[in-house]
Amino acid sequence: RRQITIVTPYFVPDESLLMAMANAARRGVEVTLILARKIDSKMARYAGQSVFEELLESGVKIVRFQGGMLHTKAILIDDSISFVGTVNMDMRSFYLNLEVTLAIYDADFHHRMSQIISGYVEKSEPVSLDRWQERTKITRFKENVLRLAAPLL
Repeated sequence: RRQITIVTPYFVPDESLLMAMANAARRGVEVTLILARKIDSKMARYAGQSVFEELLESGVKIVRFQGGMLHTKAILIDDSISFVGTVNMDMRSFYLNLEVTLAIYDADFHHRMSQIISGYVEKSEPVSLDRWQERTKITRFKENVLRLAAPLL
């Protein structure tokens, strides 16, 4: 209803996840996506980046962690719902890999997770729509081509 924070190293959403995030932001939910600046798969990075502009235009805040590889996989919702596990925000994790996620309905746990994630945000650089739109044509080309391969990544 108020806030969704997603932390994931690999972000390659399908259309339903993309639409859900954008629609939540449009209806006033504060949606924040925390991603690693560097990941070990350039293909997954470019495929995920292909949707940044749409998310930013809808009001989703995107920050990129600058402190190395961020391997946390967590979702925080409002003030008491937390999800922590092995699932990345990509179709491979959702449908192919044997992943697990723990759903925790506890305000104290949520508060402690929020503090950890706030530390990530402090070490992150926000992605602005204006700056994002300035990326090169070759980068856009890579993103678009790899978006086509997203279901395989």
